[in-house]
Parts: sequence; C-alpha cells; structure tokens
Amino acid sequence: VKVSITDNGPGIPQAILHRVFEPFFTTKGLGEGTGLGLDITKRILDEIGGRIDVETRPGKTTFTVWLKTE
Repeated sequence: VKVSITDNGPGIPQAILHRVFEPFFTTKGLGEGTGLGLDITKRILDEIGGRIDVETRPGKTTFTVWLKTE
C-alpha cells in the first residue's frame, strides 16, 4: 500500500533535507514543535517493515508512506 501526501509550500532546502528524519530536528521556533513527528513515524514504519520517503522542490514536497500488505 502506498500513501502520498503533497503540499504546495516552499519546499525543503537541500541543505537540511538529509536531517528531516533526525530526532529533535525542527525548523520551528522554540516551543513550537518537538522535532519528533517524522522520527517517530520512520521508526514505526521501520518496525513494521514499511518505509517513508520524501521528495521536494520549490513549491512542492511529497511524503510517501509504503506499507506491507502481508
């Protein structure tokens, strides 16, 4: 099963793209986020044999979640 979510935001800068799944990494200000959402999502998917991918460019970012069916 494949689920993709796409937005029309500014995109994720290439300089930080490799960090988006790191625990506690956030671009938000102090008190506005924990930086755990994508880390936790990736850990859960790894545990159940799934995965999450990200593709980005200016004006568009897509996160795709892959789930095993068996």
